[in-house]
Amino acid sequence: MTRLLWMIVSGLMLVGPANADAITDSLFAEGIFSPLPPGVEIVYSHVRSGPAAPDFQPVSQESLVLSKPTNGAAHLSLTLIADSRSRSLGDFSAEGGNPVLLVFLESVARSMATLTGGSPFYIRNRIKDALRTGGDPTDASEPYAGSMVAAQAFTLRPFEDDPNRERMGEFADLTLRFVVAPSVPGRILSLSADTPDPETGYHETFKLSDPGKGSE
Repeated sequence: MTRLLWMIVSGLMLVGPANADAITDSLFAEGIFSPLPPGVEIVYSHVRSGPAAPDFQPVSQESLVLSKPTNGAAHLSLTLIADSRSRSLGDFSAEGGNPVLLVFLESVARSMATLTGGSPFYIRNRIKDALRTGGDPTDASEPYAGSMVAAQAFTLRPFEDDPNRERMGEFADLTLRFVVAPSVPGRILSLSADTPDPETGYHETFKLSDPGKGSE
């Protein structure tokens, strides 16, 4: 899993200086965990819903836990917790960006491939292209730790102009939304992917949990 995630981020980061913009600077900012003291845990809740289909797995309650070891090691451990069971997703440099973003992007690509029968490689590349193109942020705010946090939101529609839109069903209008706030641990407040129908469409969200709530 770790190797796969690093392959994804390596591809996403090949944007070149000419394409660097606000979205890549914000989402892939490095060194964001360096100031955190040892022993800190950062928890993201995860939910996923969508139409019934073979191999598609809805998620009603799941957590991703980023932890900084107490022994002073310069890495972060990423753990998936679901149904009171935990599974390691690997270790990541504390000097790098937030690996939860990589898990989100890969989950979106896999879910779309499963529900449409499309190629996950093609889908990843189109998402990568959308991130390269970037876009201007809008002002946003989300609740965290008992107050509203000022943030920036980036919205991408990776398949808006895709020549294969007609084969993608609702996913032709897939919307990805990234909400970033430098004032919160890990910088990322929430990540969401949605197709248009609020009831029967595909919807997936990773959201930063309030401190002290743990991985319940």
